[in-house]
Amino acid sequence: MAAPPRYLPLLLGRLLVSGEIHRSPDHLRKIIPVLPSHPHLAAALSSLYFPLFPSSATFLHNLLIRASAASPSPRLSFAAFSCLLHSGYLPDNFTFPQLVKSASRLPSFPRTGAQVHAQAARRGFLADIFVVNSLLAMYAALRDTASMWGVFDSCAEVADVVSWNTVIAGYVKCGEIGNARRVFDEMPERNGVSWSAMVGAYAGAGELDVARDMFDRMPAIGRNVVTWNSMVTGFARHGLLPLARKMFDEMPLKNLVSWNAMIRGYMVNGEMDGARELFDVMPEKDVVSWTCMISGYAQAGRYAEALALFRSMQSKSIIRPNEVTMVSVLSACAHLTALEEGRWAHTFIDKHKMILDNEFNLGAALIDMYAKCGRTDMAVKTFHSLDQKNVSAWNALITGLAVNGDALQCIDVFEQMKRSGENPNDITLVSVLTACAHAGLVDEGRQCFQSMASAFGVQPELKHYGCMVDLLGRAGLLDEAEELIKRMPMAPDVKVLGALLGASRMHKRFDVAERVQRGILNLNTKQPGCHVLMSDIYAAAGKWADALEARGFLQRHNIRKLRASSSSMQ
Repeated sequence: MAAPPRYLPLLLGRLLVSGEIHRSPDHLRKIIPVLPSHPHLAAALSSLYFPLFPSSATFLHNLLIRASAASPSPRLSFAAFSCLLHSGYLPDNFTFPQLVKSASRLPSFPRTGAQVHAQAARRGFLADIFVVNSLLAMYAALRDTASMWGVFDSCAEVADVVSWNTVIAGYVKCGEIGNARRVFDEMPERNGVSWSAMVGAYAGAGELDVARDMFDRMPAIGRNVVTWNSMVTGFARHGLLPLARKMFDEMPLKNLVSWNAMIRGYMVNGEMDGARELFDVMPEKDVVSWTCMISGYAQAGRYAEALALFRSMQSKSIIRPNEVTMVSVLSACAHLTALEEGRWAHTFIDKHKMILDNEFNLGAALIDMYAKCGRTDMAVKTFHSLDQKNVSAWNALITGLAVNGDALQCIDVFEQMKRSGENPNDITLVSVLTACAHAGLVDEGRQCFQSMASAFGVQPELKHYGCMVDLLGRAGLLDEAEELIKRMPMAPDVKVLGALLGASRMHKRFDVAERVQRGILNLNTKQPGCHVLMSDIYAAAGKWADALEARGFLQRHNIRKLRASSSSMQ
């Protein structure tokens, strides 16, 4: 057993004083696993003491390379490799796979990996299957299928079934299913991994007929739970729930992944009751099972059920929620404006030291929750607590300030975002334009809209034009708003026209309202808000016959008025 890293200097001192380190390589072998935590000691030992045992020198260097590959200091592997060469010893077939592993953990992976490949080729190790397979896996991980095929093609005579499967998996990972199928068809020997890779590839790509044909043709001995899961997932992902459930029910053996795949299938197709029925009878559940259900309820707008299930998870399960779970919980709290539950979730996140600023965007979810609950002060505080502020975090704060009517602070944060170097996206700009509209900041809104493409590389979309029409309309600039609609590169929708119609009523511009009405009628929309609003505009102008005609349009076309929406454009 290796000594803990903190005791290494003491142990090494004893070995040096006693002279035991000179007598047997066994003492070195025992301390090598912890050497990467002491890079200077590792360098000294490998250069001074490994050569004392010529027959074990390569073995000892390989141990250090392997220990470094799995440590926080993978670069030390290459120092050990260099020391091996400078000491006059030769690497062997165990050296290069560990160097590939170390290279994969470095920022310079592609370049460093290619250098390992060159060293292996130069020293004649491309005839060794372990080295070849590690290089194939490396290029597959890099998504460099050209180099992967180059290695495979030049070493075909030593390739084994692992080599063939690695190439197939590499092509599948890169979406090159045709090349994967070509390699599969040329295989001299296939196993369950080969068949499962192709079935999964076709199922994932939506080519379900081909996937099912291969599934039916594959040898029964190779048809494992992974293959069944691929078929269930493929059918479910593409909306074929009855076929997915049939495959699920026919499975001779199910694992946790099988249950989760079927539950996720129900979830992505909006069938939360079916998902819950299956969830309740699962023989065991993991964090994926719970998270899938909680996020499914949240995405389906069933926020109260999402929180209820989360409470059940806390009280009836030993499974701890992860960042993905908490994002869905916070989303439910936000939509229900459940501030107390949101605060509790925040405390839970802090207690378990969850990361707020990684790819799960937990920090952005917290900001959004506080903003939707009206606590912009807490949203700002949470934002400033993040070490890394990505576009999602900036958007959450900017949007939160905009919907809470704090336009000036919203624009100030937008300016901070630009100075930070984070590039605003289409969502950011919608929020800024919305804030400008509600605060009457016409010049600021115009500047933002006009600089979208040149400053941020974002082409204005329908939603951005809608915000500008709303901004100009609220400010009474109806002629400019109408001209903007005419210059739009796409046809306006009912929301854009509805914003101008609402402004026409506000500013009593009946001439504009009538022109807008003609545009709305051309859309053949059955949304009642526009027609009710037009009726109100006519009534305000004393045009009772036209008001009745607008109301009559609703009856003739069997359009039902939404409750409490006499002027709604929603």
